[in-house]
Amino acid sequence: DEANYENARKQFYKQQDHHERYTTLHHYNRPKGPTGQFVLQPVNEFTPAIVWLMSFPNSGTSFTMTMVARASNRSFATNYGDEVTAPDQPDSLSIYPRRPEGPFWAGMSGKIASPRELPDKFIITKTHCGSRCVECGPDQYIETPVMFLRRCTMGHARLTPGKNRRKYDVEYPPERVAKAIHLIRNPLHNIIARFHLEHRHRQYSNKTQWLDTHSNDAKGLHAWCRDLDKHYAAEDKEYFQNDIPKAPCHGEFYKWTQWHNLVHQSLDLIPHKVPILTVYYEDYSSNFNSTAKSILDFLELDVVGELREFTARSDYGGDFSPQEVEEIKR
Repeated sequence: DEANYENARKQFYKQQDHHERYTTLHHYNRPKGPTGQFVLQPVNEFTPAIVWLMSFPNSGTSFTMTMVARASNRSFATNYGDEVTAPDQPDSLSIYPRRPEGPFWAGMSGKIASPRELPDKFIITKTHCGSRCVECGPDQYIETPVMFLRRCTMGHARLTPGKNRRKYDVEYPPERVAKAIHLIRNPLHNIIARFHLEHRHRQYSNKTQWLDTHSNDAKGLHAWCRDLDKHYAAEDKEYFQNDIPKAPCHGEFYKWTQWHNLVHQSLDLIPHKVPILTVYYEDYSSNFNSTAKSILDFLELDVVGELREFTARSDYGGDFSPQEVEEIKR
């Protein structure tokens, strides 16, 4: 009964030496003892194990997640609870019922995504880690491996501890991560895609003055680059001294390069060895089936549905001149 459940739950948390968080019965058994007393017994609490999808923003994250979900008919997870929490849902759903810090999944309601069960062994989990801010200077985007790793574990959740639902910052121990997929996209295309996303954000918020001077093409891209380079010129001078990069959007390309270097440096800090699968976004175009299969095999997922067709944008060539590309490479 409810009284026995509450007593058993409190005793369980006392033995585990951490604070009460969840009261759900999911993932627990009701043993049939002679006394009939209700006892909590966790069934492998951290299953499925976390497989980070580590990707710099706008490098194919959404495609990879949905491709895996559709092909396997199993759910994916994310550090960012807002992405999978319905407006009328009181709490973001953690893949581990007693751990409200996540990661999170959409559940079986069908309100956010097609209802799919959690995988049995490993779950692909979105994280963008750190060093990815757009409007920021070196003081903000230059990070150490320790800080980068911590940001890989951070996210947010919607929780309702009282009458009103609130947004909370959350994080979990990196030791829970079993594997990692490192997704890499051509840096020129990646930064252009970042600009296109910023342009969409300005459209959504009806920033007409900005839109008038930033067309969604190469001309607008370069105007955006000049804005960033000019706005953070003082910080650049302080950090780079007399060696400020001449490349347009040099801060963006510095972030991209640093981000991918920090992936391996940060994973080396986790006490156990974390297997890494490196995936190049461009391989979706040239070797789609083998690339998709390598990801699904890494996740130990069976293919039960059709692989999602991949269509790459064809308007990313030529936005940077050959001279600019040479400066970017430096």
